[in-house]
Amino acid sequence: MKKIVVLPVLAMCAALVFAGEFTVSGEVKTGLYWEKTQDEGKEPEERLLFHSKDDAGVSDDLKSHHGRIRLNMEYFNEKNIGFKLRLDWLNWNNMAKAPEWPYAFGYGNFFNDQLTVSIGKLGASPWGTGGPEMWKELETAVFGGMRIEYKPSYVPGLNAGFVLSSWNGAQDQGWANDKPLTLLEILRETVLGVSYTNEWGHARIAYRFDGEYDRVSGNGASVSDEEAEIAYRVEEHILKNYLPGFQVWALGYLMGVGAKEDKSIINIQNWLFAQYNPDLFTAQIRFGLDVIENRTILHIKPSFHWKFFDNLLNVGASFWFGQDFGEGKMYPNSPYLYMELEPKIQVNFSSNAYVAFVYNFRNEYAYHTDPPKRQTQWMNLRFGIFF
Repeated sequence: MKKIVVLPVLAMCAALVFAGEFTVSGEVKTGLYWEKTQDEGKEPEERLLFHSKDDAGVSDDLKSHHGRIRLNMEYFNEKNIGFKLRLDWLNWNNMAKAPEWPYAFGYGNFFNDQLTVSIGKLGASPWGTGGPEMWKELETAVFGGMRIEYKPSYVPGLNAGFVLSSWNGAQDQGWANDKPLTLLEILRETVLGVSYTNEWGHARIAYRFDGEYDRVSGNGASVSDEEAEIAYRVEEHILKNYLPGFQVWALGYLMGVGAKEDKSIINIQNWLFAQYNPDLFTAQIRFGLDVIENRTILHIKPSFHWKFFDNLLNVGASFWFGQDFGEGKMYPNSPYLYMELEPKIQVNFSSNAYVAFVYNFRNEYAYHTDPPKRQTQWMNLRFGIFF
């Protein structure tokens, strides 16, 4: 009897899939990771585990993040209705938690693709920072929301819209339990976004308003204090016409815009990238500028990697220097905040798989250590497959 019921259901699901377009993509990353950390005047600490430092899980939680299995799925049919889903597995043991799902939403394109409506746990934002160093989308919320994108045919390349969003932080401890939660409070979490692309470049920006009901989670604040947010990205598309392989772009995130009293919630992060990527090598330099209350941090990260045998073998290194300034400087007499050197050898098996060996040596004036000097070394034999 079960077969009689199940088979028609499977046949119906297959018919629905084949009636439209169904795509699956993703990646698997892991590796063998060794780390040795030593604070000045103390015994070193070592650990060995499975992990990949190639953007595969949160590095501060290595014990539970063995790497990353990522699965992206999208379905789209002839009625211009679709669905997008992303799943991430970071813990691979038998007691693993359920996979994280950064986004899962349905969407529809209407009026000759001039209007797109998305509903659910939103992601894949047209107004996010887009990386590297920072992957930020302001649509992130506790209970999801609805995104409206307007792409007028008379202004090619323009995408403007808004997101009706739920809260993106913990409940404000100053919000009375008997105080009613109104529609206006939800509307105060709205996100506005706009992007524009032409032959000269691309720019996008998103602004998230902030209501009184929630506060920034993790910053220690107990009361909401105008925690508005901005995310942006800017790219140029002209230089590649004169020097193929050369590009410049910038991105950033501002949190605590308009803070009235609690300036500790202010967090501004900016990155500027310049890259030259011809057939023989990849040369890049990154400049970062962070502003955290009364403290400013400058980051400089140049890198150079040779390509051998038609990009089969990559050999190179990166150097990362950080310096903090201002009244909130971590240690007043420190000549730098951190310095690190990272050589890498990578073998690429086409564009779908690689194996790499990376060594990292870092010296820093670490937070909350006495004495403050800390030295860290790590090695990562890592693997990646993309599909």
